[in-house]
Amino acid sequence: MANKINTLIAKELTTRYQGVDNCVIVAYQGISAIDANDLRRDLYAKKMHLEVVKNSLAKLAFKGAGNGGLTELLSGPTAIVAGGDDPVALVKTLVGWRKKVPVLSIKGGLVEGRLVSPSEMEQLSKLPSKQVLYAQIVTLMQSPMTRFAMVVSAPLQKLRDVLDALREKKEKESAS
Repeated sequence: MANKINTLIAKELTTRYQGVDNCVIVAYQGISAIDANDLRRDLYAKKMHLEVVKNSLAKLAFKGAGNGGLTELLSGPTAIVAGGDDPVALVKTLVGWRKKVPVLSIKGGLVEGRLVSPSEMEQLSKLPSKQVLYAQIVTLMQSPMTRFAMVVSAPLQKLRDVLDALREKKEKESAS
């Protein structure tokens, strides 16, 4: 009976992690229940979730989902944190929590479908979010165009100023 239940759980986990490109494996041993609940609440507010799964079932699920590289990280008490649209936000949240709760440690995970080590996760947490990076790229792309438009329009503005000055001078001469 237990074997059938484990098989069903593994199938459910496989379907759950089939399309997941971003997830982090964390060691949670020693975290208090209050901190764990606060962490879950914080993750839930950001559309992420923490799931404690038996390692053997998680290994079956990750192999079935095509993420077999994660099986190396599943030793000892581990939890899977997944969700959210931005992998940087996911990692930043966990690094922030690791500072609050030192017993929480990042073992590694997947970022955009690529296996990532804990040191790479640390570097990733220092990057700005996707939206900020997109905004920076757009600003950089627009900057040369804006400068070009200013250079092209500068002589026209000077010509207009000269013509305005001539018009004002003629108006003053005709008025006198």
